[in-house]
Amino acid sequence: MSVLEFEVRSGGTISIDLDKCRACETKACVKICNTTGMGQILELKDGLPALKPSLDEVKRGACTEDLACELDCQLYGNRAIVVTLPLPELDDYLENLTERPTYEREA
Repeated sequence: MSVLEFEVRSGGTISIDLDKCRACETKACVKICNTTGMGQILELKDGLPALKPSLDEVKRGACTEDLACELDCQLYGNRAIVVTLPLPELDDYLENLTERPTYEREA
């Protein structure tokens, strides 16, 4: 599996499965990343998402961690992106819920 993975300022990671990107017709992640107000860190190289800035620049904050690339990839692309951000407060909150969150409930 060919993966583009990089660390972002918060200590989280963004992982892009380039094998899935090969079959993607929309390249939705690159389109949304390059709209005004977004991080503008992705570009197409040989038909695949690639970083414009260096890994060090991305880690220092070039990526805005806005989650738009992951969302648009899920909705319009090939489900190739996973954004993992450290959210310890959310983890604590979820552990202390008295009932399961809606997204975990059976229909």
